[in-house]
Amino acid sequence: MVVAAAAAVSVGMIAPAQAHSGDHTVRSGDTLGGLAASHGTSWRTIYADNRDTIGSNPNLLRIGQVLTTGGSGSTPSAASGSSAYTVRAGDTLNRIAARHGTTWQQLHALNREVVGANPNVLRVGQRLLLSGQASPAAAPRAVPERASRGSDRPAPAPAPAPTYAAAAPSSAYGAWDPHVRPAVQEIADRFGISTVLTRPGHTPTQGRAADFMVYTDRAKGDAVAQYVIDNAARLGVESVIWRQRIAGPWTGWAWRAMEDRGSATANHMDHPHVAFR
Repeated sequence: MVVAAAAAVSVGMIAPAQAHSGDHTVRSGDTLGGLAASHGTSWRTIYADNRDTIGSNPNLLRIGQVLTTGGSGSTPSAASGSSAYTVRAGDTLNRIAARHGTTWQQLHALNREVVGANPNVLRVGQRLLLSGQASPAAAPRAVPERASRGSDRPAPAPAPAPTYAAAAPSSAYGAWDPHVRPAVQEIADRFGISTVLTRPGHTPTQGRAADFMVYTDRAKGDAVAQYVIDNAARLGVESVIWRQRIAGPWTGWAWRAMEDRGSATANHMDHPHVAFR
């Protein structure tokens, strides 16, 4: 079963907000109903425009979230909205794509010259195109083959992908923030991890960090860590720690050694630790 500490959430009194459309940064006491009343719209409209940011529960807002308070009441698309977007703190290609009715792969193709080769690394202030035609990628150069004595032998069949037992049902993931739960469940299900932990004091928060317990199964831990890195943009991953190493956008998703924290668990020898945005 999945073991997780409960995440504490508080909903306060309505705080006044500026009576105009645009972006609003959530403050202590804000609710969707209060924001809607101050901006002449409905809470359902604001929720529809910000579902990717808020998650599946409209009653849970987090201080610092940036919400769109003026919109059409449905997820904006690149065709009907702005043709460009300026990157803000906490953005990922996956989240930007979800807000504008496209995919992160298409956004990366449109903005490869701006973003670079790694779709997981965005910088605040970058200007991204939301629609248009992607520039064709340069054709790879042909590399002459080297003859060898065994060149006429058939290539060995690729090793089959490992299969694991199914993990716990989605109802067990309530300890994580709503927008994080699908990613936690996807990783646990894919690798058959039956114990996933979150603890008070986790970075960045208890609801946005997960320890995938693999114990002595290093091969599984390696596979989990690599899967998280390969899919960081889509899953909204901020960093991953495994076997006393850390990887994140600031390392180019290459492993960087960490200090010795004493025990095997403290050094993440028995579990990959994944932090989500």
